[in-house]
Amino acid sequence: MINQIRLFWKSLIDEMNTLKAMWKLLYTAIGYVSSFFSSAVLLKDLAGWDKLEVWTKGHWQMIVIAGLLISCIHNRKKINCCKMVSNRDMQIAISVKDIFSNRSANSFVIPTNTFFRTKMEMEYISPQSIQGRFQLKYFKRNINDLDSMINESLTKQRIIGEDANDCFGATKKYPIGTVAKVDYKKKHFYFVAINDVNECGKPIGQTIENVTVALTSIIDAILKIGHCDTLCIPLIGSGRAAIQGATRNSVYQMTVDGFIQSKDKVVNKLIISVNPKDYLSGVADLNRMEKYLDYRCEFE
Repeated sequence: MINQIRLFWKSLIDEMNTLKAMWKLLYTAIGYVSSFFSSAVLLKDLAGWDKLEVWTKGHWQMIVIAGLLISCIHNRKKINCCKMVSNRDMQIAISVKDIFSNRSANSFVIPTNTFFRTKMEMEYISPQSIQGRFQLKYFKRNINDLDSMINESLTKQRIIGEDANDCFGATKKYPIGTVAKVDYKKKHFYFVAINDVNECGKPIGQTIENVTVALTSIIDAILKIGHCDTLCIPLIGSGRAAIQGATRNSVYQMTVDGFIQSKDKVVNKLIISVNPKDYLSGVADLNRMEKYLDYRCEFE
């Protein structure tokens, strides 16, 4: 809730940083105030009812303040956008909200480790990560069921991992880009291995190539075992995976390019989820993202 208030406030004040923006807010407010007074006069002339006109003259200060507030809301910066890719029946959207708050999505991408571990003890999987939030939301009391679903998906795909060990004991290690699909509550979740980790679950050997491999693997997995529907994907590798070179803007561009350049139609709609904290802190440049999306969708 606090982040939502901060997002709303930032969307308002971002439009007040230039004289041009201030003038736009002012003349829009004048328009709203004038419309209200005009409506009062028109009501008097047509129906002979002058109570509204009398009230407006006695409370004009309130009307001016209301006009300014409405103007701010009307002209606030849009923090979500959606574009249609030219010559293709596919939409791409930018959504500044928690990934699991995108209720229109049927499918979600969950970045994970090459062990496909789900342990949250000692913050092996951080509760603040996308995987951690997913597990707390859907599998808080039945994490063993999630493990079974992941293993079942890997087995069906005939993907065999290498024997390995970590702080929790024996496990299997899978290549970067391995995807396990979990179906739960009429939604589809694609777990993609994006990072090798040490025995304590800390990322090791991160390279920007991990992001490229993961994105390609997600597209291939959807075409092979997935569904062409509305997919919500985070900026993988740019958060707790801490991949060097994987900035929010670079991962965003790689994600857009990957789905647009695919020779097959992968999704009906792609929602790229931007963490509100990244937008509020300024590490995700929404203006730049929207301009890039405009260009790629127009000249695909």
